[in-house]
Amino acid sequence: MSIIVRRMNASTARDRAKRSLNQPMKLVKIDPPGSWCQYEAVMEMISKAGGETFLEVGCGPGLLSLRLCEKGWHGLGVDFSTLAIGQAEGNLRQYIQDGRYRLIAGDVFDLDLRGEKFDVGLSMMVMEHVENHIGFLKRIGEFVKPGGHIIVGVPGRQDRWGIEDETVGHLRRYDRNDLMNALVSAGLDDVTIWSVAVPVANLLFHFSNFFIRNSAERNKLGSCAREQTEGSGIREIPWKTVFPASFKLLLNRTTLYPLFVAQRFFYRTNLGLTMLACGRVS
Repeated sequence: MSIIVRRMNASTARDRAKRSLNQPMKLVKIDPPGSWCQYEAVMEMISKAGGETFLEVGCGPGLLSLRLCEKGWHGLGVDFSTLAIGQAEGNLRQYIQDGRYRLIAGDVFDLDLRGEKFDVGLSMMVMEHVENHIGFLKRIGEFVKPGGHIIVGVPGRQDRWGIEDETVGHLRRYDRNDLMNALVSAGLDDVTIWSVAVPVANLLFHFSNFFIRNSAERNKLGSCAREQTEGSGIREIPWKTVFPASFKLLLNRTTLYPLFVAQRFFYRTNLGLTMLACGRVS
């Protein structure tokens, strides 16, 4: 009898092992190194600008808004993607319940806040989707207090146009002078431009494109720009935006801190695949 039981147990173990091998690996949302660097630079730029209230246009799942709320800021997030708004509601539930954060599903050009203004207007990876990008900056400025600041993040380096731009609905990438001219044309003063996530994003650029080409993202090449834009902030691309849960041990603020220090040496260059800009509303 014991021999039969042992054989049954061995057979069960083999079956479980086979099922485990056949099941796809579970991946979870974890920010890649370039995103960690971007967030760190944005928080540094916001700290220099100062303030207590913010408006984030194109808030996506609300991860930047979450960081600001954790620092004690009060804010409002706007996004025209209902899926992104749903994720933001989950990520910021505590601050929404406390009355420190609000969400609006809609387009910033249709936004009516009845005169409400903020210390900082933020928009990360949105302006490159907008045809009239100078009008976009001016519109954000209408919701910022005089003397307050607008901070935007955009994809950098026109020579790096590729499949990611084609799948998410980008209209342009920016070099330093392009971004400077846009903010100045929008009437902003004291403009600062930083190249961020250098050199890590540059080193991972071709790997990033490889993972996009070998994911479901390639199916978006024929989609309309609106659909591409709506999904751009909530993409789940294996090994680019989603990873095995164990990668949290590698991709966190403590382990990546040396990259935050290194990127500061490149802020004034034109090397960034992401550019940050800050301008003061006169």
